[in-house]
Amino acid sequence: VVYGRDYQGRELHFEPSGGLLYSALVMQDQETDSYWSIMTGDSLAGDFRGQRLQELPLGEKAQWGQWRSRHPDTLVLSVDGREHIDNNPYDNYFSSDSVYRNARASDRRLAAKAPVFTFQLEGRPYAVPLEALEGGKVFQAGGRHLFLYRPEGAAMFYSTAAFQTRGPGFERKDGVWREAGTGAAFDPESRSFRPSGAVQPLAGFDTFWYMWSETHPGTELLD
Repeated sequence: VVYGRDYQGRELHFEPSGGLLYSALVMQDQETDSYWSIMTGDSLAGDFRGQRLQELPLGEKAQWGQWRSRHPDTLVLSVDGREHIDNNPYDNYFSSDSVYRNARASDRRLAAKAPVFTFQLEGRPYAVPLEALEGGKVFQAGGRHLFLYRPEGAAMFYSTAAFQTRGPGFERKDGVWREAGTGAAFDPESRSFRPSGAVQPLAGFDTFWYMWSETHPGTELLD
């Protein structure tokens, strides 16, 4: 998830606070020492308590091989001269059904660690299981038509491509997803519609059900 740093005429600089909310990171801004939930964008304490950051539709996860093929000149940030981490503690977390420190999901519609794409429209939270999005899927929510896409067999680290339109919606013709009103075609390689402009990106992010549902009670589950 990506949030804008310009807020009420000030540019905020964030860093980890050391705290967690339902197993998810809580950020702290250096300017006011306000605390912000990364799952909701809300300020939990400090001068900005009760305020919300603007979520931006810019985030993308990618595995190293995929990123390097698109950006072969990428520089790798090293820590003490080491560019790789052996025995990554997150490997076991992602490969198992175990949640962080035995956390639970009060909402039992999905397994606690089910991977989901999540977003908000008109102030209402939504979630879609990632497995439902392979090859592309269309939905209606918040008075808009949505198109969500993941490649067949995509790894968890692949970011869901998400778009919205108030036009007539999306359709699949001759194996190609298009925006019905303009005919703009979706290109899986660039994760964009061409020509651009007719379709707007949808801000949202992939996470686990237990993290999202505990911070967004009343989530509408699309499937």
